[in-house]
Amino acid sequence: MNYQSISNYSIDQYEKMVIDSYSFHCYIVSIVKVPQTKEFEYQVQYNPLTYNHLKNFSRYEKEIKIYLKEFVLGQKDFCTFNQLYNYLSADISSHLELPEQLLIPVLLRALDLEKIGSVLIDDQIDEIYLDSSKKNLYIDHSRHGRCTTSIKLKKEEIESFIYRVALENDFSLNKSNPTMKSDFVSSLFHTRVTVDIPPLIIEDFHIDIRKFRSQKLRISDLVNNGSITLNQAILLVFLIQNQVSISIIGPPNSGKTTLQNALIEYIPPHFRLLSVEDVLETTETRQGNTVRFRLGYDPQEKMVFSKSLEIQKILHRSPDFINLGELSTKDNFTAFLNVLSVGIPSIQTIHGRNPEYLFIRLKDIYEIPLGLLKTSFPHVFIELNVSWIKNVKKRTIMRIAELTKEGKIETLSEKNIESFLSYPSSESGIFTLDSLIVNQIDINDVIDNLKGITIDLGQEASSEI
Repeated sequence: MNYQSISNYSIDQYEKMVIDSYSFHCYIVSIVKVPQTKEFEYQVQYNPLTYNHLKNFSRYEKEIKIYLKEFVLGQKDFCTFNQLYNYLSADISSHLELPEQLLIPVLLRALDLEKIGSVLIDDQIDEIYLDSSKKNLYIDHSRHGRCTTSIKLKKEEIESFIYRVALENDFSLNKSNPTMKSDFVSSLFHTRVTVDIPPLIIEDFHIDIRKFRSQKLRISDLVNNGSITLNQAILLVFLIQNQVSISIIGPPNSGKTTLQNALIEYIPPHFRLLSVEDVLETTETRQGNTVRFRLGYDPQEKMVFSKSLEIQKILHRSPDFINLGELSTKDNFTAFLNVLSVGIPSIQTIHGRNPEYLFIRLKDIYEIPLGLLKTSFPHVFIELNVSWIKNVKKRTIMRIAELTKEGKIETLSEKNIESFLSYPSSESGIFTLDSLIVNQIDINDVIDNLKGITIDLGQEASSEI
């Protein structure tokens, strides 16, 4: 294999065993197992066609920089990565002597993002970590779990990436504000980026990049890979179609946003969905009436456009359903309860262990009266968990629970769910949410929405939440 490795490292097939390989855009990826450490290593290289043009990269890079300079000056404003990419994509054949397949690597090189860009656009990667400039990148792969790499970024390359993300989010990262939580989205990737710098951390940089797949996992995918049962899937779709608020609770990286995206798809298309997020984590794939707001991230909760302030104006925007994204601060939870107290259903994700611990947090830390929580009825909690099986994360729904009118949390067992789906009636005693319109919807309509779901228990899940 004579391709150039992005990490300046070539695979020694005598010492390492290639267990998987695939290609995307202009790259080839190999997942190799290192016998000495038994770790998986992620290797990315240019494909043969790109490699053959490598000697011309400097010339192509110079031409692109000149061409983009004219475009940026014409815009009279900062241009995002996506604007630059789309501009070049539209004009590459008529104005540039650049082979189309080289557009991505040459643009990344021109912006000093060549190495990190190759992993940003790999849709099989779930998360990218950089602990300091002295260490290599490592990743979480969708099929192979935690993988090492030999990709080491120069300090200048790290600064170029941080500078690009900060500018695209109009964020000032400095000693008095040493944390940035922002999205970095383009036609090639959708990511959430967290950056920490001194004095908050000891080393020079820390970067965590959460990647969201271009082809999002649907409810049927989550059933097939064992993250959720068919009965749970039908129940949750039934609830969201009947305007019941849903809070998805779990530890970091437990699949909360993935499940949230999958459920949002089933909000009836005629409903007007307002999405109010600090960082754009949910996708735009829902078919229907949707308005999206991005408020930015303020670690000190002093920004003017806060969630609580926006929620005060939400009634004047006539929503039928609200997506509150991730709730993490007192301001977020205040917004959350304001929405629910006026009877507007919502869906949100929350870091936590379970609903009971969440209520303790709201009462004892945020000093929110527990009586106010009763106003969020009807309300269902989904409790997620993540565990390690060797070096791969397994994500599952541990529990579905409902909030009663008395403010208590009651678990819905799988047996309860089966009975409910068999006899969807508010008089069955299985479900206590009186406001559920259980007699006005045919459960078969919900099942039809999940048509095509198959569960092959004889095969290992190919993907997870």
